[in-house]
Amino acid sequence: MMTRLLGLGLALLPVAAWANPVFLPEEDVAVSYELTAPGRAPADYQLSYDAEDELARIDTQAGYYVLANLPAGSAELVVPSLRAVAAAPDFSGLTRMLTSADGAQFTALGQGSYAGLPCRKYLVLSHQGTASVCLTSDGVILHFAGHDAQGSAEVTALSVARGPQPAGNFAQPQGYNQLNLPPQALAALLGTNE
Repeated sequence: MMTRLLGLGLALLPVAAWANPVFLPEEDVAVSYELTAPGRAPADYQLSYDAEDELARIDTQAGYYVLANLPAGSAELVVPSLRAVAAAPDFSGLTRMLTSADGAQFTALGQGSYAGLPCRKYLVLSHQGTASVCLTSDGVILHFAGHDAQGSAEVTALSVARGPQPAGNFAQPQGYNQLNLPPQALAALLGTNE
């Protein structure tokens, strides 16, 4: 379940324009979010984005983080407590989806405000699910509420910091071991399965 929720979080990368098939921000940003889902305690996470190289990092409360390379369509789960890195196929699929709107239809709904910033609300309909999203004029997602076959979740920005992100934050740590575990074994190891 947590992998799916984090995957949903990865899909919340700041975007430049939903109407464009490619919707990535033009500048670096770090956003703190609160993620809520039915039956789960709220969780905070930090999303950092390197616009020039199209790299993302999601830091979790659980002490591990995800590194995503959008041009390569790949993602890795980094577990500092184990000094290990594992391929994250669930996240890799999401990174590939971020390069297109995946057939989604977007309808403008008016204005909103989160984290002290104004945003424009949209209804998002796709074959995978339905959501509402509120975007700043420069493409940062401030609020998202949606559901699909896997369940529902809501994400709200708590703070937004625009500016250069340290390049080292997006690099795989040196000296870590590569784990080659099936997704179920990795979820059990991290305690994220139900």
